[in-house]
Amino acid sequence: MCSVLTHPAVPIALITVLPQEVVSPTLLLVGAACSVIPDLDVVGFKFGITSDHMLGHRGLTHSIVFAVALGALLTYTFFRTSHPDPWVVFLFLFVSTLSHPLLDMLTNGGRGVALCAPFSKARYFFPWRPIEVSPVSVRRFFSGRGVQVICSEFRWVWLPAAAVVILGMMVRRYG
Repeated sequence: MCSVLTHPAVPIALITVLPQEVVSPTLLLVGAACSVIPDLDVVGFKFGITSDHMLGHRGLTHSIVFAVALGALLTYTFFRTSHPDPWVVFLFLFVSTLSHPLLDMLTNGGRGVALCAPFSKARYFFPWRPIEVSPVSVRRFFSGRGVQVICSEFRWVWLPAAAVVILGMMVRRYG
């Protein structure tokens, strides 16, 4: 998995390309939360749920169905009347959530992502996996391995996200 520090890079970048009238600090905060919520499934380890179980790490919470459900629930709960275009909000929250398993599919470790759960137990990775997988434990993250992970995420996630931010800002300013 990417680290909890990196998953929010996607909604941070994407919010710069949304219509200005839709953008708010609340929407950015909810989008950032959506990008990390799928990893709440690691709690299952404390209850003996293994990674290959549908409710295990990178299981159901890393699926397209979960991204649709979470995006719809949060749009309906927080934004249905407060924003001019709830469909844009839903799409932003859906993509923010879905970015999590897609980034995990670019990592070089783990058992893959159950992108099609609950309809399939199959786990997937992209053929190209340049991102170093982040350790789950905090202690291991703050080690030499953690530095490797952050450097990898900077190169493969944060730099492209920064390019999207710059492009979004240029389009807003000159478009």
